[in-house]
Amino acid sequence: MKNYNPIYQKFINDKNRIPPTKMERGKFYQIKKYKYVDGTTGTFSQTDAPIIFTLFVSRPKNVVHAVKVTNIRPDLIKKFFGKFVNEENDLLEIKGGAKQVYQNIVSKVPIVTDEAYRTYLLDGLEYIVELDFDVTGITPTERKAKSQIKNK
Repeated sequence: MKNYNPIYQKFINDKNRIPPTKMERGKFYQIKKYKYVDGTTGTFSQTDAPIIFTLFVSRPKNVVHAVKVTNIRPDLIKKFFGKFVNEENDLLEIKGGAKQVYQNIVSKVPIVTDEAYRTYLLDGLEYIVELDFDVTGITPTERKAKSQIKNK
């Protein structure tokens, strides 16, 4: 699996470490340290830490559903993010519940493979960085988003 992390790095405007409990749906995060279900810990450097886009975050269920964008070629991910652009205000938005988003958007974009679609345990995320991400670089020219996500 190719890591496109260096290409995505140029879209990061700002970073801010947060506790995993502050994670929200529809935002970009970088995972620096993660405890896997088997108890092993993965620690990542700046150049290989995965960048994810959250589709669903539930504290009561202790789960995060996300797309690992660093596994997908930047030119291909534009089609995926184009589906979230609200044409009235040019913002990236996620509308509907997790199942609805998966069925209506994620499952219809073949580049979001099982390798790229990820489920994390919230309590396994040990070091998370919230990213201020320039979404103009990852949305299609004809449906360019000017700002990050507002949740609906």
